[in-house]
Order: sequence, then C-alpha cells, then structure tokens
Amino acid sequence: MNMATASTQKITPSKEQKAILASKKDTMVISNPGTGKTTTLAYKVLDLLDSGVDPTEILCITFTEKAKKEMLDKLFEMAKGKYSESVILKVNVSTFHGFANNYLINSG
Repeated sequence: MNMATASTQKITPSKEQKAILASKKDTMVISNPGTGKTTTLAYKVLDLLDSGVDPTEILCITFTEKAKKEMLDKLFEMAKGKYSESVILKVNVSTFHGFANNYLINSG
C-alpha cells in the first residue's frame, strides 16, 4: 500500500478499541509495541471531544518524546477535517517527566 492510499484510508476501530471507546471512565492502555495503543488513545481523545469534553481537560501521558510526537501526529491526522489544529493543541500530550515538571512549576 502506498502512502497516498494509507493517508486517505478510513481507520475503523477494532472490537477492543470499541470497548475502550464505550467506557466512560478514565482509560489506561497498556500493550506491546506496535499493537495500536497510539491509535486507540487518539480514538478516545476524539470520542471525548465529540462528547463535549474541554480539550484542556484531556491528558495523554507517555514515556518518551518520540511517543509524544507520534501521539500528536496521530491526533492531528485523525482529527483532520473534524477539529481544528488549535483544538488539538489544547489537549495535554506529555511525557511523565514533562508532566511532573510542569506540575511542580505551576503548583507553587
């Protein structure tokens, strides 16, 4: 499959991803590399936005800067045409260390 086809192809949630979307509680996704965690979390973020949750109230935490970038890229890709970049930029996507640092700086 070439990249042009991949970028225009509609992604459909799996059975497991649908179960996560159906849950209205806080969500933690733990799985092996390459199993779709980033896509699942992007689905969840978009579902929360669709439900009227303020984007500043959404927190996505990961371990590495690389994973943080991948999460933001996936959010922008999946939100295209539905939510503006300014809305997606309000979603708090952070590493554990970055979140803790911001918390310590802003809570004093």
